[in-house]
Amino acid sequence: VWELLYWRVPHRSALALLVSLVLLGSLSRFSAVAVVAHAALAVLAVTVPLRLRQVALRALRPPTTESPARRTEPLSEEQQQRWARCLARHTVAAARTLTRLFLVHSVPESL
Repeated sequence: VWELLYWRVPHRSALALLVSLVLLGSLSRFSAVAVVAHAALAVLAVTVPLRLRQVALRALRPPTTESPARRTEPLSEEQQQRWARCLARHTVAAARTLTRLFLVHSVPESL
C-alpha cells in the first residue's frame, strides 16, 4: 500500500488511481449493486476465456514428461478437427441456451 501511495512503482500507482477514479465515478452515477455486478461480469468476461484457452492448450499439447502409467500420443489432424467441430457445436448450443434464458423468452425457464 505504501508503495502505491508514494508512487514507488509508477505504473501500478497509476493503474490503482485510474481504477479508483472509475469506481468512484461509477458509484456517483449508478447504484453500488449495479457497479459490483458489472465489475464481477467484467472479471468473468476476462478470466473464463483465459481459463478455457489454458485448458484447450493443455489438452492439445503432448505431455512433456511421460510416466509409464500414462502414455498419450498427440492428436492427429483428423482428431483435432473432430474435437474442434464438437467444441463448436457445444459452444453454439450454449450460446443459444444462454441467449434464450437471458432474453427471457420464458420467465419460468429463466428463473
